Parts: sequence; structure tokens; C-alpha cells
Amino acid sequence: MLTTMIYAGFLLDALGCSSDGGGEEQTTQVGETTQSETDEGTSETTNETGTDSETGEPEPISYAEPGAFAVGNVAIVLADPSGDRDLHVELWYPATRSATGAGQMLVDFEPDEPNATSLAELVAPAPDSCVRKQTNSAAAPELAELAGPWPTLVFSHCHGCARFSSFTLAEHLASHGFLVAAVDHPGSTVFDQDQLPPIDVTTLELRRDDVMRVIDELLDPAAAALPDAFVGLADPERLGVFGHSFGSVTTGKVLQDDPRPRAGVAIAAPIENPLLPGVTMAGITEPLLLFVAVEDNSITEFGNMAIRQNFTNANSPTWKLEFADTGHFGFSDLAGLSDYFAAGCGEGERQTNGEAFTYADPFEVRALAAGRVAAFFALHLLGDEDALAQLEADDPLLDVKAK
Repeated sequence: MLTTMIYAGFLLDALGCSSDGGGEEQTTQVGETTQSETDEGTSETTNETGTDSETGEPEPISYAEPGAFAVGNVAIVLADPSGDRDLHVELWYPATRSATGAGQMLVDFEPDEPNATSLAELVAPAPDSCVRKQTNSAAAPELAELAGPWPTLVFSHCHGCARFSSFTLAEHLASHGFLVAAVDHPGSTVFDQDQLPPIDVTTLELRRDDVMRVIDELLDPAAAALPDAFVGLADPERLGVFGHSFGSVTTGKVLQDDPRPRAGVAIAAPIENPLLPGVTMAGITEPLLLFVAVEDNSITEFGNMAIRQNFTNANSPTWKLEFADTGHFGFSDLAGLSDYFAAGCGEGERQTNGEAFTYADPFEVRALAAGRVAAFFALHLLGDEDALAQLEADDPLLDVKAK
């Protein structure tokens, strides 16, 4: 569970960290008119949700709802010339509605042994009330007839998780026209939980380099690992990064060290902490969205207070969304998959006072999170000013702050 004792210790001194806020006001990229699919699978140039029949003006897009596009996914491998760190990457993308079929099963993400058997043995007994066992994306359908280049996002998973840990979020973003890439961090996946690497600067730098390699490939006009249809498709001017848990820290590290991403989302872990040096809030000038799981028994209240301090120290614009009754893995499709992923599924104890309670429905948490992440990236990468109100909208599960 994020190696709870190690990570809690990692965060004990977090409250003492501080850095100057401020920073220059950020600008956003203006989005382009896109093509959306009709029921027959043909395309027409229009706003994603059409136009108002009376005014002729584009109707605001609801980012809380699935977007106009069907979703496909495909796996690729980025070979390491040294043979030490091949990267398995999953791509989710807008697909032609006529080409897609029923969603795949969760176990389909790992077709090769021994991981296929290991995943199947985890999924079979996992509670349906927490674990999504079927996706809404089809295997490798044709791309949507959507004018390129496409806004692109790269995801970093938690310690001991997988590239498909947050496929609900990836699918939702792809349905709104984003190309989403998620990388398996070698040695740090769900299949490595008996021998996970330490949460330290060396591991963080490896993870940063993984994400940057994915970005390199997506932006390479001669990319060898990408299917031909994806080469040159990613938009270098509309690029974002996001991550969960240790992937949150990785996201901060990438934003600090790589000038290419224009915005980032950090889910359920502090970006800056004195026990894991290398990232400072002062060093990140891109727009940020920070998520707090109020009942996070993995990083504990120390970790949550560190996220709140990150928000205080962050440059503007930054948003902080606190999810009530939500555990560390409530944002993940693997919530409840095993004891490792228990925090966020079913019954638990409040990390603030030890009282018994029931976690918020992780399906609702993931849907709520997906809508806010989509609104955030639409605001900063697509230039959709209507998305701001959706990002900051009231919800019974949320406490929203902005600066």
C-alpha cells in the first residue's frame, strides 16, 4: 500500500517545507474546431456537442459526461537500446464509432505470461463494487476523423500499480479528443510488489526519464515504435502530464525538468517534500490541479497536509480539490483488487480519527475526478473558457480551492 510505513515516514517532515509562491500569470492555448462522429460513423466539422439550434452558437461541452468520440486503445513497446528498461505503453485515443465494439476486459491489458495469469488471479475474486473489470474501449479500432495534431497527455502510475491503473480516466479524456499515453514504470508495477524499488531520488529520476521517453516518441516525426497512424499526431503545443501517488511526484518532476508539458494534474500525493528532494513548487510554473483524498490511509494526514502546503506554495494558477470519504486508491480502477489496493474500497477507518466508515463509491469518485481533470486540461490545453466553471463547480464530495 504505497509501502505505507516508508511513505508516511517520507512525509513526516513535509509540513516544515515552504517556498515562495507567486509566479507569472499563465496563458492557455486556443483550441481548434474539431470533427465529431455522427451515429453512422461519418464525420462533420463542428463543435464536439454541436450548435444551439436557435442561436447558432456552439453549445458548451459538458466535461463531466463522456465526450463525443468512441475510444480505442493499443499497446506499444519502446525498446531500450541497452536492453535494461524497455517501456510498455498503452495509448487511448478517439476512435471511429463504427469501428468500435464492446469494451475489453481488464485482464486483456496483460496478454503475455506470467503477468496474464497473475492479473487474472487478482481480478477474479476482486469485488465488482470497486473494481472495473470491463473497459469502455475497443482494441485498436481506426482513429476518429479528427483533424490533427491532437492534444496529448502522458500518465504516470502509482508505486506498485500499472499503466492501466486509471483507464477510466484515460477513456474519459480520449472521448473528449485527447490522445492519452500511460507507461509501465519497470520494476514498479503490480507484478513487482514483492520487490519494489525504494521511494527515493534515483527511482524518481528513472520515472521522470520514462515519461520523457514517451514524450520523445510521441513527438518524433520518425517514431519507430508508434503505429503509422499515430506518427506526428501528438501536438507539442498542447501537451500535459498527470499521475497518481508516486506518479504525482513524477508529474511534478517532469513539469519542473521538461519545458514541453503545459499543464499537470497531481493525484493523492505531495509533489514537494524535503525527504524526497528534487522537486520544488517554486520550480513549477505551469498550471496545476492537486487532488486530496481526505481519508487517505496510505500517505496519512501528514501527506494530505503536505499537499495542502504544496497548494499554498504553488505558483498561480493552481487548484486543489479535496474528495470527502475517499481513500488513496479511490481514484484508481484497481481499488479493491487486493489488500495492497484496499484503501478506498468498501469499509475502512477514518485516517483522521480512527472511526469506522464506508468509503465513497469509487465508481462515483472516478467519474467525478475524470470530469474535473477533463475540464482542467480543456481549459489549459484547448482554450475552452467554459471549462473553468465546471472545474470549480460545487459537489457534495468536493471542497474546491483556487489561486
